[in-house]
Amino acid sequence: MSTFRLQLQEKQKIRFNYGLSEKQLRAYYKRASRSADETGKVMLQLIESRLDNVVARGGFAPTIPAARQLVNHGHVTVNDRKVDIPSYQVRVGDVVSLREKSRDLKAVVDHITQGSGIGVPSFLESDPKGRRITVKTLPPREDVPIEVEERMVVEFYSK
Repeated sequence: MSTFRLQLQEKQKIRFNYGLSEKQLRAYYKRASRSADETGKVMLQLIESRLDNVVARGGFAPTIPAARQLVNHGHVTVNDRKVDIPSYQVRVGDVVSLREKSRDLKAVVDHITQGSGIGVPSFLESDPKGRRITVKTLPPREDVPIEVEERMVVEFYSK
């Protein structure tokens, strides 16, 4: 296989696992490339810090698309303010919770009782009874559940 093909496959893994468009992923790359830290690591941190991803990883939805729908429909608050933008970037110290009238949605209750298949990552603190997720730190590389060579994605976009 050619180098280009391997780079493309790694990029597509990220796009399809997180449900991102090409434009969104390229924007995350550009933002990460301006950082002083390692570009690939920062890009994955930005993607993992999306609100829809935090809701899914915190155990309120079984998948990222399901979490995106919860956010889009206005069921989620960040620091007690309604946020309906799935790409909203949560920061350290933010408290993500379900709105009062959304706490007993059948889909949420069913998923919480079954438990999350992935488990709550170390950068989040989840309180299923209180329907709250607290962002403790920036997501470390070890908490990214997909097998991806982010270095190859950086090489793909740096051309």
